[in-house]
Amino acid sequence: MIKKPLHSHDIRERNEKLVLNLIYTHQGISQSEVVHLTGLKPPTIFRIFSKLEQEAYIAASTADKSVPDKKGRKPVYYCVQADSLYAVGVDFWSHSAAVVIVDFSGAVVCQNVVNFSASIEASYALEQLTKLIEDSLQLLKIPQEKLLGLGIGSPGVVDIEKGMVLYYARIRDMRDFDLKNRLEERFQVPVHLHNNCSVIALSEYRYGKAKGAASLLAILIRSGVGGAFIQDGSLYVNQNRTALEIGHFSLSLDGPACECGQRGCLESYLCEDALIGAIGGLPEVRTIQDVGAQIQAGNPRVLKALEAKAQILAQAVQNLANILDPQVFLLISRSLAVSSYLADAAERILAGRHYAKSSPVRIIADEYSPILAGRGATDLVFDYFFAH
Repeated sequence: MIKKPLHSHDIRERNEKLVLNLIYTHQGISQSEVVHLTGLKPPTIFRIFSKLEQEAYIAASTADKSVPDKKGRKPVYYCVQADSLYAVGVDFWSHSAAVVIVDFSGAVVCQNVVNFSASIEASYALEQLTKLIEDSLQLLKIPQEKLLGLGIGSPGVVDIEKGMVLYYARIRDMRDFDLKNRLEERFQVPVHLHNNCSVIALSEYRYGKAKGAASLLAILIRSGVGGAFIQDGSLYVNQNRTALEIGHFSLSLDGPACECGQRGCLESYLCEDALIGAIGGLPEVRTIQDVGAQIQAGNPRVLKALEAKAQILAQAVQNLANILDPQVFLLISRSLAVSSYLADAAERILAGRHYAKSSPVRIIADEYSPILAGRGATDLVFDYFFAH
């Protein structure tokens, strides 16, 4: 493929995006600092700052970041204008959908959640997502020209280039489902689609408990078990499709049947229904939050059942560590008590094995946050904006 030469307009636009990204990232930076970071000439930086300020993307900051003892003229620091641009982020699965709207400063300015009925199909899910986004946008009265796009964290296998959900069994007819084009037609803005475990992992990596990790493998427990791998800030994909369907990582050919047709899949042991079912029908345990309450109460029956689940988790983590060797694992469920108990128990089990003594496995626990998930989805929008 022959690359077309860059024209002066392309170079100017690329430099403007580069500078705007630095201001967005630093949230308080001077022109001289941008000159130093980019290597661009001071007159070029002055022109770009003037243009961005005139277009109301940036403004001088009121915070004084100058060194007190430094002599001479104090530099002026600039921040992005919070109300200049917005992005919508959505995370959905078979039980619910959550939407957040983030302004250009990174602040969440709107959040909303809708629960789905027990059994839904794809067109109904799309209707609910559309209404959720519409209601949120109408609430804030955001002008069309200020909306950069929608970022969607979808369950199942996702073709991120085509914006299609290739397969998700828990929503009927969600196979080869063109979510991107349908939403773009309705909202007239770019739509960026990724797997929901991936956007949750991205958000945890940038803002949450896994911030600063060189590499991260996230395990998400909900109606199934999802996985995502981040290396040096980049999400792992293969052939433009989301990968690491670790929920269907088979641990035993004689294990319980899975809806995918295999036996002994990880999610058949560790999904929410499997964890609840392992406790053996306690009337007070109907949800994953109930399981967490029983952990906190020290119920021996519940702790014994979860210890067996931790053994399975430990085996899966060891297998994944053999393949990818992440610096840290992150276990996420809708109950912090459940995540913490399973993570601590699995880490203890692995520490007792000869394999782990020279290379200890670290497992962090966290509770699923729809706001954090939505924030990760909005980053799909901002990342694309700055990269293109």
